[in-house]
Amino acid sequence: MENAINVSIRAVTLNDKRKIFNWLANSNITQEMLGAPKFPDNPVPTWEEYDEDYKDYYFDYVRPYKGQCFIILNNLQEVGQINYNPINRKTKTTEFDIWLADKKYTGKGIGTAAIKLLCALIFENLDCDKILIQPSARNKFAIRAYKKVGFIEQPIIPKGFELDYYDSVLLGLTSE
Repeated sequence: MENAINVSIRAVTLNDKRKIFNWLANSNITQEMLGAPKFPDNPVPTWEEYDEDYKDYYFDYVRPYKGQCFIILNNLQEVGQINYNPINRKTKTTEFDIWLADKKYTGKGIGTAAIKLLCALIFENLDCDKILIQPSARNKFAIRAYKKVGFIEQPIIPKGFELDYYDSVLLGLTSE
């Protein structure tokens, strides 16, 4: 059973930061999310831009309400990263980002399983009632995966929320 998945997530350390950046910026899947030719409006970040966006606290779990990254494992092999951003304590809302390390990990349900795991962790352990995610409308596979988890399109963009793409599709999932 070669295609069986057994997905888990583990908290990252600062030692994982450069590897996670490389999965985002330098893998064979990068062009499906960022940069030319498909996303000239959203360029691939430099290390400095990534380092500024993903502060060190994403990698130490000392301040969980500020955001946290996790490595996605499939059959104990590292295959990607998923994170939640700072939790808005007033609205009890956070945003997810996810990317896989290689195209060979796509289309297998790995990302969907990782999202379910992190949603459960957030809803059960942190004071958060809603999770947002915002793929580009051009990333149809991602939208389909998020909808499989139960995310639904949001009719209103929350005040102060910044869209990543000119064609962002804002999806949300609430705790039950």
